[in-house]
Amino acid sequence: MNESNEIKPKYVDILSLGGFNAFFGDENNKSAVMTIINELLPEHRRVVNIEYQPTEYPGPVIGYNKDFRYDFMCRDASGAAFIVELQKYYEAGWFKRCVSYASRAYERQNKKGEDYDDIQPVYLIGLMGVPIDHPDKEFWKDRYVSEYTFREKEFHDLLDETIVIIFAELVNFNKTEEECVTRQDRMLYVLKNSSKLLAPPSWSEQEKYTEIFKACDIDDFSEEKRQKYNETMQDEKRLRGQIAAAREMGQVAGREIGRKEGREEGREEGKRTTARNLLELGVDMDTIVKATGLTREEILAE
Repeated sequence: MNESNEIKPKYVDILSLGGFNAFFGDENNKSAVMTIINELLPEHRRVVNIEYQPTEYPGPVIGYNKDFRYDFMCRDASGAAFIVELQKYYEAGWFKRCVSYASRAYERQNKKGEDYDDIQPVYLIGLMGVPIDHPDKEFWKDRYVSEYTFREKEFHDLLDETIVIIFAELVNFNKTEEECVTRQDRMLYVLKNSSKLLAPPSWSEQEKYTEIFKACDIDDFSEEKRQKYNETMQDEKRLRGQIAAAREMGQVAGREIGRKEGREEGREEGKRTTARNLLELGVDMDTIVKATGLTREEILAE
């Protein structure tokens, strides 16, 4: 089918970079954003208003640590911070990166370095387009939302809310519209399938998701927002093609080395070849790290 004859989606793909930015990055969508955040938060934590926050911050030590960037960040009236990260590629150390991002947001509240009473909790929500390597895979077979925080090991006592990391494992969520009977399943369905729908699900009004679909409706975008969205989607499509081509070349090189030196050596050579090809194409370092699972240092050593 020619591209010109393809049926264009009515709603953005929230799990694409362009769709994520169009949805979360537009302050007109505050209410819809809060609906999604609240559905993934613990029962006792509900957001009634949010203030958008900057997403780019310098490293802790100027000139030494690289700047870091959140995908989305906001605060509620209490001062609690909510970070939303989109994870589309396997990344070595991704959980440690989430802990680091949340920890930096938590520590930045401590202006004087003395009084910790006013420090508010930080919630990081990860929308996962890659699977989580749970130790007990059978337990997590039909579970899609996981939460990590500081609790006492034996009795699970929670002395205070500090840093909470929540993952929505969307890559493994494959329920149909009819199979989604809980609020959580319905929210995961919307996040996973927004761009595939021609109309909201039958239960969307019941769950008050109408505002989410309105915020995702491409026809309602301003000309400027639509143009920016289309450009970002084209860039992302081109990037996916570059990554796919680089990985294919990496696999060829990896198989050659694997025959000579062993499977593990071949796998590592495949990653290195992929990284070199992406560097030559001018792909940014963060994307190469996520696409290959190598660290920045390993990539630069090439």
